[in-house]
Amino acid sequence: MKLFDLHCDTAYEMYKNRQDIISNSLAIDVKRAERLEEYRQVMAFWCDSSLSDEECYEEFNEMYNHLTQMIEIPAPIGPYMLSLEDARLLCGELKRLDVLYDKGVRFLIPVWGGKSIIGGAFDEDDGLTDFGKSVIRRCFELGIVPDISHSSLKTADEIFELAEFYNKPVIASHSCSYSVYEHPRNLHDEQFERIKKIGGIVGLSFCSYHLAQKNEECTSENILLHIERYLELGGEDIICLGADMDGAPLPSDVLGIQSMPMIYEKICDRFGKDISDKITFKNAYNFVNKNFNI
Repeated sequence: MKLFDLHCDTAYEMYKNRQDIISNSLAIDVKRAERLEEYRQVMAFWCDSSLSDEECYEEFNEMYNHLTQMIEIPAPIGPYMLSLEDARLLCGELKRLDVLYDKGVRFLIPVWGGKSIIGGAFDEDDGLTDFGKSVIRRCFELGIVPDISHSSLKTADEIFELAEFYNKPVIASHSCSYSVYEHPRNLHDEQFERIKKIGGIVGLSFCSYHLAQKNEECTSENILLHIERYLELGGEDIICLGADMDGAPLPSDVLGIQSMPMIYEKICDRFGKDISDKITFKNAYNFVNKNFNI
C-alpha cells in the first residue's frame, strides 16, 4: 500500500527520548515504513504544554536540529513535510512565522489547548486574538496551510472566514467525526462541509479517546465508523489519514505504522479499493500537489 499520513508526533518523541528515525521503540520508524510501497509523512512539532511560549520556541529549534540530523527537509516539500502544533511559540513576533516557513513548515495548527496569544482551543469558547488573526493572514500570504484540528468553534469559524477572503484552503489534519462520537476535539459536520467547500482535506485521527467512549473497547472498527460518516457527507475526495501516532493512545489492534496495511485492507473490505486508495494516499497527495506544486 501507499501511505500519506497528515499528522504524527514522532519528531517530539524522538527528541525527548533521544531516539533516531531509522529504528526506534516508537510507533514510526523508517525500518517498518520500508514495508510500504510509498510513504509520506507530515511531522508535527508540538509545543510542550508545560513550557513557556519562549521555551517552546527554543525547544522547536532543538527538535528541528535533532530531526534534520537524520532526514533532509527539502524545499518546499518531500517525503517528509513539517507542521507546527501550537503557534504560541511565536511570542507575538510575526517574523518568526517567516523563519518557520524558511525551515520548511507548511502546515500550522494555531492552538492546542486552553487560551494563548493566538486564541482559544477546543476546550475554550474564545476565538482568535488580533495577533492570531495576523498569524493566519500571514500563513495565507506565505503559503502555510492553517489546520483547525485543535480549534474552538469560534477560532475555526474565524479561520474559515479568513480562508474564504484569501480564497485559500484550510485542513483538519487529525480530527474524528463529532456526529459519531461527541468529543469536543472532534469535527462537526458543518465544519467538514466547510473544509470541503474551500478545497481542504480532513485527516482521520486514530486517537482512541476521540474515536469512542473511554469505557468501551476501541479497535480499528471504530475508525471505519468515522470514515463512514465522512463518506455520507460526500467526503470521498477529501478524507485522509492523520493517525496521530506517537501523540495519542491508539486502538487496541493498532500497534504502529506496521498496522497500516491492516487498516488499508479493512477500508478496502468495507468501502472498496478505490476509496481505500484515496483515503490512505491519493487525497493527501493530490492536495499537496495542487497547493505546493510538486
